[in-house]
Amino acid sequence: MKFLLTNDDGYNAQGILLLKDKLLKYGEVTIVAPFEHMSAKSAAITLGEWLKVDKIDDNTYAVHGTPTDSAHVALAALKIDCDVVVSGCNNGHNLSYDTILSGTIGACLGAAMFRKKTVAFSAPFDDFSCLIEHFDEIWEYIMKYNLLAKRYVLNINLPRGQYKGIKLGRLFYRNDHYYFDQKEDLFYALRDVQDYTEMPEDADCRLVKEGYVAITPISRIPFEEDIYEELKKKVQD
Repeated sequence: MKFLLTNDDGYNAQGILLLKDKLLKYGEVTIVAPFEHMSAKSAAITLGEWLKVDKIDDNTYAVHGTPTDSAHVALAALKIDCDVVVSGCNNGHNLSYDTILSGTIGACLGAAMFRKKTVAFSAPFDDFSCLIEHFDEIWEYIMKYNLLAKRYVLNINLPRGQYKGIKLGRLFYRNDHYYFDQKEDLFYALRDVQDYTEMPEDADCRLVKEGYVAITPISRIPFEEDIYEELKKKVQD
């Protein structure tokens, strides 16, 4: 199997290097990732500018751009041949609506434009222990149940502390409280996150809090057929 490995923390970040070592057991790995930290860039791309790409070695390229730029450069410019695009392992979870902001997910969405199978890995902040200890079990679970597909991104979040197993979860839209601290004309964003015990049992946030690896499918196209049909009926009335 051939893997294209990317991320939003930078080509030499701890998470991507750990993930590379794990993936090498299952095939060839080529890294094409941002030159520097590019967290929370979502699926942003660079337009109207040249993108500098540093060849670090035969299997590693650093792109002076966003995570999605990296995926596009890898697949459309460098013509990297791959079976699966893997993004991560992110230093911090990508759960709930944070997936909209995530550069880790953004890289997968960029690769999905090329009809590639994509999977994103995210770990608790500064804790890659689950990745190190249980990656093989997670990957074999994905392969056993044939979970990879071109029509969605497979979003995987790892728990901190006790590991209880692997479960499929749903992307749960948390009810968080956003607010800002202010010092003159400076504003600092803060939020209080909803208590996970108030969430459904299969919510991605709750599963991770309770010690499970949460595997959640994310649509590569922001379109919901049932909403379309609902609006279609309204305009036909």
